[in-house]
Amino acid sequence: MKKIILIVLLFCFTVFYSCTPDQPSAPKLDIQKNDISIVAVGNSLTAGFQSSGLMEEFQLNSYPYLIAQQMQNSKFEQPIIGAPGIGSPSGMTPMYLDNQGNIVQDALAVNPLLLLKNALLARPYDNLGVPGADLCDLLTTIDGTGGNPFFDIVLRNPNFFNTTQLDQVALLSPTVLLLWAGNNDVLGAALDGGDPSQITSQNNFDSRMTAILDQLENDIPKTTIIMANIPNVTDIPYVNILDGVIVGGVPMVFDAQLQVIDFGGGFNLPLITAEENVEHITLVGLLAYQQGLGIPDSTFMVDFLPILPAQASLIQAGLIAGGLTPTGQPLDNTMTLTNGETTAITNAVTGFNQTIATLTQSRQIPLVDANTTLSELNSTGLEGASGKFVLLAPATTAFSLDGVHPNNAGNAIIANKFIEKINEALSLDPPIPSVDVSEKLGQYVPAPPKLRVTKAVNNVKEIFH
Repeated sequence: MKKIILIVLLFCFTVFYSCTPDQPSAPKLDIQKNDISIVAVGNSLTAGFQSSGLMEEFQLNSYPYLIAQQMQNSKFEQPIIGAPGIGSPSGMTPMYLDNQGNIVQDALAVNPLLLLKNALLARPYDNLGVPGADLCDLLTTIDGTGGNPFFDIVLRNPNFFNTTQLDQVALLSPTVLLLWAGNNDVLGAALDGGDPSQITSQNNFDSRMTAILDQLENDIPKTTIIMANIPNVTDIPYVNILDGVIVGGVPMVFDAQLQVIDFGGGFNLPLITAEENVEHITLVGLLAYQQGLGIPDSTFMVDFLPILPAQASLIQAGLIAGGLTPTGQPLDNTMTLTNGETTAITNAVTGFNQTIATLTQSRQIPLVDANTTLSELNSTGLEGASGKFVLLAPATTAFSLDGVHPNNAGNAIIANKFIEKINEALSLDPPIPSVDVSEKLGQYVPAPPKLRVTKAVNNVKEIFH
């Protein structure tokens, strides 16, 4: 969880104190799209979190807000954070591209409390997504005392009677509820190099997701719920950016274009990793590599590879001439995912999605297949967008600078998947129009980033700790 220290301005708030079948769980409604009230519950994916931070520019491209726009709903409210935004970790802004195309992050020079523009809205926000929230948080968390200040920003308790995200949905009683949750019950494991302790047990996931739907259906029985399942969290750029440098199951030394270096005659120099059977090197691993970790020096080559001292010296000189820094030190296990760790994470996602599929089918809740959407984005692209990291595809990437969260184009793709289900569930005629994804592409052009990252990338993991 983030460590940003925020305090709720209680004295201000007292001012307003004086898969899946297409049949929805609620009856079809004879209404027009601009009559629909919409509320969204979830985590950073729902909040509009991009590039390791939250601010108005990003929030106005959150997938729930894009849907509300397409519905012509002008009353949709979010906890708007003014520029420069609140980033992770504490006291930082979101990531951005500098004039040289580097991913950077600045210190936040103002009190973050002053950035919340509509703190005095006299009702809960329609976008109740809280960055870092997991299923347990949806059911029980009412403030930021656990270390996540975004609960204070979004829920604004005790002014709403110390209520959770789900409780505040009941206060709003919307026509449509968008529910996308459970990603953070497994994502932390992928970001931390396969740490199994960060995967929610299947039993806990099952009981919590069941409790969430039970509460919603009891509190808002006339609301149409639209859900999404969990993408494979090992398919995000943060995790798969360096998959191309793994040859025959072995990571190899690579150049600034992320291409394996041929040292002549098809000889590739293996990287040094603390773990064997590496399947993924994360974005943080790329940063460490640029600082020399994982790159064999001449001593390592002579001791552990079938290379003569004279050859090792020549190779080391070539690495240095190419801008690399051979240290002979390994990439540690927090920067890599092994075959076994990847399988454990993938199996968890599969199990969680089986639970979601069973629950939505039995309750006739329309389901957005976000898992398949991400798979298609990675394999063939969707609506002109790709699943590649910004360093590789600045004009088409659907991901923000942190390699975890969708950018404007990615949110548009997600919005369109939800819009399809809303149109089917409510039998709207005319239907809600889809978002033009092409208008959201090219967010990082004309300042294409270099194949370089900075220490800001390390801060991505702070979101979930």
